[in-house]
Amino acid sequence: MMQTVKTPWHLWVIAVLSFLWNAMGAWQWFQQVTGDPAYWGSLTMAQAAYLRAAPLWTDVAFGVSVWCGVLGALLLLFRRRLSFNAYIASLIAFIADSVYVHLLSNGREAMGAAGVLFGVVVFVIGVIQVAYTRWAARRGLIR
Repeated sequence: MMQTVKTPWHLWVIAVLSFLWNAMGAWQWFQQVTGDPAYWGSLTMAQAAYLRAAPLWTDVAFGVSVWCGVLGALLLLFRRRLSFNAYIASLIAFIADSVYVHLLSNGREAMGAAGVLFGVVVFVIGVIQVAYTRWAARRGLIR
């Protein structure tokens, strides 16, 4: 007989916070690709020019990153191991976008120090999501 593991409180907290975090990213992506005037108006002229000149694949990578993050959070809420795969895909897509921003373009200059710091925060949160789902899977908290 298979024993059911009670879901610990920390899984719910991490899953809900992860969902909210990734949903904010998805909302930002949606505003960016739909040309929302409020979104574009909140950027400096240099930031807006930089984002408008970026190749399409960076928008795709950003979208894959945030939507896979949302999917990973939903899968974690349903206690599914596939959340790990979704978070891995999210992190890989984020890294691809970051390579463009930091190595292939003048993204650091356009986004400024705050933009660079925010990218570091996003990366760290992505690594935590991957590590947590791996840990939870090994302990049988997600199936």
